[in-house]
Amino acid sequence: MAFFTLRFSLFFLVLLVVQGKASCDYDATAEKYLLEDLNLYRMSLNLPNFTENSNAACLANNIASQLKSETCKNAFHYSSTLGTKPNVTEYDKLMDGCDIKENHTLQGVILPVCVPRLDPFLVLSNYTTPQYAKYLKDSNYIGIGIGSEDNWMVIVLSTNTSTGNFSGVASLIANVSMGKSLVVLFLGFLVVSAVS
Repeated sequence: MAFFTLRFSLFFLVLLVVQGKASCDYDATAEKYLLEDLNLYRMSLNLPNFTENSNAACLANNIASQLKSETCKNAFHYSSTLGTKPNVTEYDKLMDGCDIKENHTLQGVILPVCVPRLDPFLVLSNYTTPQYAKYLKDSNYIGIGIGSEDNWMVIVLSTNTSTGNFSGVASLIANVSMGKSLVVLFLGFLVVSAVS
């Protein structure tokens, strides 16, 4: 009898671990499918695919984590439009945690939706409503970050401009280094041209 109880307990322990792993994978899978669906939507409009923006994804995940205890009643209350901040507690700290400078977010938008169990059809339907679709149809938005937690899916759309690319200090340093490299390369061409 003790052996049966031990086997039964081990079975439930394994089941709990597998279910926990499945729920973590479910969020990642839902995000992956949403990106695919949004890119298909953009393709139908003859727009380029969104590319993944890691800083925007970090912020989307942080916002989704903040919203997980909120009800779905006021989902649009947490969105942002051009030049506005979302109504999320400690938003500036969330940006700092993702190494994002505020002046790099002015042209970006944050679009949260709340859908029970993140049903893929309903999530996509929420994003293709006129309130959010206008951003998905805008060719200025080329980057995307997606985060989810419980019933919340959050999309952060970025541009390729310095005021909407959601970059931080590290990328700014990289841009300065790249600029210096180009100057050195240009000077090298001048020297080679003068010698020949």
